[in-house]
Amino acid sequence: LRGEARRELRRIGRRVNRSGRGGRFDGAAALSAREREVAELAAGGTTNRAIAAELFLSEKTVESHLASAFVKLAVNGRGALAAALAA
Repeated sequence: LRGEARRELRRIGRRVNRSGRGGRFDGAAALSAREREVAELAAGGTTNRAIAAELFLSEKTVESHLASAFVKLAVNGRGALAAALAA
């Protein structure tokens, strides 16, 4: 059934976690260490450029980590990100 559900989600255009971790972790526990680090800085009001400089990453990598964190935490912006990390 899991395979059928994934195929159906992909068919309608939804991204599906391929790592098999889906559902095992909720909230901030679902984030990788780097995603959490980037998310905490972003939630504190730090810009993507400043995060990139502080962590020695490209801005594109910061954007990628934030996008992944938004998906995993089911949030749409930095304000909601802060609330999700606090919960």
